[in-house]
Amino acid sequence: MQFNATTINDNKFKIGLAVAILGAALATALISASGSALGGGTTFVVDDDGLATPGDCESLTPTLYTDIQPAVTAASAGDTIKVCSGPYTGFSVDRKLYLKGAKAGVPYWTRTFGNPSESTVTGLVTIDAADVKLDGFSLTNPNQGLGVLVKATGNGAVIKKNIVNGVGGPAFANHTVGVYLELGPDNVTVKSNKISNIQSANPAGAPGTAQGILVGDSSSGDPSLNTNVQSNNISDIQSSTRGAYGIQVNNGASTVPTATGYSEVKIRGNKISDVSGAWARGVGLEGETPNAVVRYNKISNLNSPPFDVPGDIPDAGPVPTEAAVFFEDNPFFFTSNVNRNSLAVGTDAFGIVIAKALTDVYVSLSVDGECNWWGASNGPGAVASGSGSLVGPNVDYKPWLKSDNLKKWCGDKKFNDGDHHHGAWDWGDWDHWDDD
Repeated sequence: MQFNATTINDNKFKIGLAVAILGAALATALISASGSALGGGTTFVVDDDGLATPGDCESLTPTLYTDIQPAVTAASAGDTIKVCSGPYTGFSVDRKLYLKGAKAGVPYWTRTFGNPSESTVTGLVTIDAADVKLDGFSLTNPNQGLGVLVKATGNGAVIKKNIVNGVGGPAFANHTVGVYLELGPDNVTVKSNKISNIQSANPAGAPGTAQGILVGDSSSGDPSLNTNVQSNNISDIQSSTRGAYGIQVNNGASTVPTATGYSEVKIRGNKISDVSGAWARGVGLEGETPNAVVRYNKISNLNSPPFDVPGDIPDAGPVPTEAAVFFEDNPFFFTSNVNRNSLAVGTDAFGIVIAKALTDVYVSLSVDGECNWWGASNGPGAVASGSGSLVGPNVDYKPWLKSDNLKKWCGDKKFNDGDHHHGAWDWGDWDHWDDD
């Protein structure tokens, strides 16, 4: 066969066409394995064994991503990162993404931290963009200070149905926080997570407060607006010689002129237990929190040495430093609603207490603490005469619940009379607090 210029050019065209078709097929296969276009963006799949498709983590099709950060870097705003079960390292998110763990949408109480069926991340998870959603992971960061960090730019973040276990440690000489909302992000929801084993130590006076959830910090000049902390299970929060908190809110609490931040916060339906430190608080509202809502929470087992922090608890002499709900550096304490909580923390601990520095100044003002369970049918003790948990001055604690049924009638059975006494009050304005 003779080859002329025309024949050679024809063959070049055919070979080029074949290469193009093969390349397109290969690209399609890779896209199918690593990312698929679905309504509202592309879904990228991550699997530590390198084999998965967006629709099947057990697929034998190769995926481009064996860790989360490279997939985050490749994605565009509005995309989804689907993470199959397996071990992964920490990552930072700087664009709107949905991080979907292997247990996305699955309640924490049906799961075990670090189980092979979990997407388990070791290292810090940082959210540094608006409208990021983190759902269905096991998260740990041993011997480090933070589990999840939501930066000031993280407006609209949703931290949901994750298990955060093991931040810091018994020898970690610094502050430790499970989920930290730093310097005023707005519209953040922290919901239906299990947060436990947050530990700090304090050798030679080193800092070391431990918090399950922190809305901060004290030096912030940016308010945290519309913060929703709901339906979380927080336990085993420990500090060796400083404070331990289930939930602390202290945005803008510092006295420096630039600390102008404050917090709009609703704390509802959380279970807080086993908090141990030099002072132990279930919920600490320790900065300005106008119109704060604290409802349907169950707080128990707070442990601290029986000594006073100067200026802290309003009684004279050595007193317990355990408080289920505590107000400090918060001149808006009287605008708060603390209702229908279980505050059964023992007869030597406070259910609700306001720092003496506030009650000395705002003598005639009180916080709404009606319709709570104090652990005894005859109500709280201390300034009251019951045998339940203690209550401090400037707390309106009457009437109280007669049992631990937080939906029970309290005082009267009138509806729409502006009080908190009927059992249906405020129950329908948000999601189920103990099953979502």
